[in-house]
Amino acid sequence: MSAGASRRIAAIDIARGLALVGMGAYHLTWDLAYFGVAPPNLPYSEPMRILSHVVGGAFLLLAGVSLGIAHRAGPNWPSYVKRLGIIAAAAALVSAATYAIAPNSPIFFGILHCILAASLLAAPFLEAPAWLALAAGAAAVVAPRLYSSTLFDPPALLWLGLGAHEPSTLDWRPLLPWAGVTLIGLGLAKQLSLARLPRGRPRGTRGLAFAGRHSLAIYLIHQPVLFGLLYIAMQATGIADRQASEQYLKACRPACVEAGGEIDACDRACACVVQKARGGGLVESLASRGLAPAERGRVSAIVEACGSDAR
Repeated sequence: MSAGASRRIAAIDIARGLALVGMGAYHLTWDLAYFGVAPPNLPYSEPMRILSHVVGGAFLLLAGVSLGIAHRAGPNWPSYVKRLGIIAAAAALVSAATYAIAPNSPIFFGILHCILAASLLAAPFLEAPAWLALAAGAAAVVAPRLYSSTLFDPPALLWLGLGAHEPSTLDWRPLLPWAGVTLIGLGLAKQLSLARLPRGRPRGTRGLAFAGRHSLAIYLIHQPVLFGLLYIAMQATGIADRQASEQYLKACRPACVEAGGEIDACDRACACVVQKARGGGLVESLASRGLAPAERGRVSAIVEACGSDAR
């Protein structure tokens, strides 16, 4: 174990690892809903919203605790600036990726952006008494409850958290109240007796501690990994093909009847299309709107052939 690793506090790494597990569970509901395995409103349900807030709050609290411990002997500004630079780069990467993938709901002030802003806000409190950080944190937490206005709804001010409306975004952690949680974490860390914190790692927590030590990297890669694994699992189990078949059949029969076909003939034609498409590995293409010209031609040929056979 390196000297740097030996100075780490296992309890904080494990807590951060547990927060990552909660984050993964919450984001998995989005992926399951996207693939149609779970109800589309599952990520918006009250239990999932509570989980999201608990996980976000845990990360922000631990960010404050880490700041307090790292600068316990006095501000280490080179380390502080380096940490801010890493977080800023990661936040910019998240924003750029979501603008490309989900331009209608990109992340412009999510958890990383909030940790960055909260860390800047915490700088004056690094040398302040613990009670001052705790009081400032509590004030920040209650501020949006006491005052909000449409004056803060413009994009340039919305991130402050005092607006009357929430934006359409995949992750929303405005400065208020969430930066207050980081300040509370900083105040708590100032009151901690480090000598009483266990340095050892309980049995069975090695994975959590490892994840906690690499939380930023895991945060950046976990969603593509979850999405990819779920996609592979759906392909391997045939769920994707069944969903595409059901989606096509649901739309095929009404369209066929509306075009003048008889119900029985339409049912045979639609079932024929699905069967032939499955044989040619084209089932998912039936429900896709962005087909390549070659695939579009193959699907059209199947539809035409099945339509002729059903007449």
